[in-house]
Amino acid sequence: MEAVILSAYLSYDDLKTTATFYYSLRDTNLIQIVDGKVDMSGADYTAWDDSNDGAYNYIAGKLNLTITGDYIEPAPVDNGNE
Repeated sequence: MEAVILSAYLSYDDLKTTATFYYSLRDTNLIQIVDGKVDMSGADYTAWDDSNDGAYNYIAGKLNLTITGDYIEPAPVDNGNE
């Protein structure tokens, strides 16, 4: 299987020393291949510039992935209430 999408979100950040990100890898049909969590702490947390790109690059590095595309902002979800 080949994942083409790395989806991630910040689930915890104590704003001092530690952050936890949940991620999923998806194929071209948006089918989830794998998911999990990545923790950031210590020097890695201190060096993080609090950007989305920085978080995605950190997660990719921990998962031994190479990002070949650009960061794409999440699209708003239309839940039919608007």
